[in-house]
Amino acid sequence: MLEYKTNPGASPESIAALRRSVGWGGMEAELRNPALRDYLQIACYDGDELVGFLDVVSNGVTGAYIQDVMVRPDYQGKGIGTELMNRAINRLKADHIYMVSVIYGEERLRPFYEKSGFYTMLCGQMETRPEC
Repeated sequence: MLEYKTNPGASPESIAALRRSVGWGGMEAELRNPALRDYLQIACYDGDELVGFLDVVSNGVTGAYIQDVMVRPDYQGKGIGTELMNRAINRLKADHIYMVSVIYGEERLRPFYEKSGFYTMLCGQMETRPEC
């Protein structure tokens, strides 16, 4: 049975493993860095196993950035990503965050984010450490 937890304290190892499962770098060193601060984390567990995760960076007032929306490939298509997004957006609305942003790297993901209420804008992004 799937269980969703807010600010679950997921281990850096479990987040790194989930990142690798979706084809991203693990970023273990960054995830262990004590300076890392998230405004909100929402996790989906199947038993003790982390199968979905989303985190939000925010200044708490004017803006929030939803990042690292990920669902383990064998759990995709079951509504987990949608539930993670709904929970995050509902919380950010309740906290009266003025603007919420998300960046996605593949055009095929546009319908997923549009379904959540996002619209496309021009944007720029630079990776300063692409080896992560």
